[in-house]
Amino acid sequence: MTENSIQVQIDELNRKVDLMLEIMSKQSQQSEAMQDLVEDLSIVGKDAFQTAVDELSIQNIRVDGEDIKYLIFKFLRNIKVFGELMDTLESVMDFVNDAGPIVKDAGIAVTKSLGKLEAEGYFSYIKQLGSIAGELKNVVTENDLERLRENLPAIGAIVRNLTQPEVLTSAQQLTQMLATMQIDEKIDNKSLFKLVREMNKPEVRKSLSFMLRILSELGKNKV
Repeated sequence: MTENSIQVQIDELNRKVDLMLEIMSKQSQQSEAMQDLVEDLSIVGKDAFQTAVDELSIQNIRVDGEDIKYLIFKFLRNIKVFGELMDTLESVMDFVNDAGPIVKDAGIAVTKSLGKLEAEGYFSYIKQLGSIAGELKNVVTENDLERLRENLPAIGAIVRNLTQPEVLTSAQQLTQMLATMQIDEKIDNKSLFKLVREMNKPEVRKSLSFMLRILSELGKNKV
């Protein structure tokens, strides 16, 4: 073996030794950094633990180490249940995210409907009905309502009679006549002689006869 090849091998060996030393130095630095990190975390953990103990002491809360250990073991024993609970919460969150747009659209539709009802005056109408109910309460007493309940059969009979077509027609004609006619001094200021002449007219006699028949029937019912 020549002197040059021996020198090459020595240089290669020295290079590898230097590389190994460099790697060992880096590992040593990393180990020191990791040790420093562990020490710092230990100090922070101790401070946090002491702070928690102090806060619990201030709040008059005592924590037993056995209780903590029991809680940890309980959690580890039921970790599958905890996983299922997390899956359920994820499903709920997915449902909330999916239902959010639907709920939003429904809210917009309800708002539009309420706005339409407000524009058409339904809310004002309901408000007026409430005012009428309040005024009616001040006018109609409980005794009045009790009497109304007792007389419901008679009121029902009246309503049935009023719903008859001929009765409704007569009531319409009567109310229309009362709404359009007024006392006229020239026409209605008649002498007795003129009144007698009016009574001789067929339509007047017929109306008077009908009114007298009504009074007669009312008198019979009272008797």
